[in-house]
Amino acid sequence: MGQNKFNKYFLILISFFTIYSCQFEWVEERRIYLNKIEFGLSVRDAFKQKSIKYFSEDSSNNDFILNISNLKFKKKNFYGGSGARAQQIEIIGQLEYSFSNMTSNYDGKLEISDWIQVNENNPQAEMTAQQKIIEELEYLLLEDLLQEYWLIES
Repeated sequence: MGQNKFNKYFLILISFFTIYSCQFEWVEERRIYLNKIEFGLSVRDAFKQKSIKYFSEDSSNNDFILNISNLKFKKKNFYGGSGARAQQIEIIGQLEYSFSNMTSNYDGKLEISDWIQVNENNPQAEMTAQQKIIEELEYLLLEDLLQEYWLIES
């Protein structure tokens, strides 16, 4: 009876370790190794640091060069109501890029946007919300750039 109980717990323990060790293979690595990554003058340092999460330089692994030439965010106000006041703000992020190697060059432009409501009572909170949206749009642009790379690669 003691041997049977030992086998039961030993089997559970081995199953747990097997499942736990296999879990690491289920996670997909979302980092792309490129020969070189170049940034234009309009690209902020914060965006360069975020891009490290997705793209890394490794000259031995890939022959593609990524050039992010321009990154800009535009703010567009939408007016309405009886006093023709600003009701909503749209923030548009635009990213110009090119992937190039010895034989070809792929240029593109990504554009993404998001909306927020105008907060006339607390303009500081509105400005903070705009900064948070810009940070989120930067991540979304990098995700889209990652998808563009996979389309080019396939």
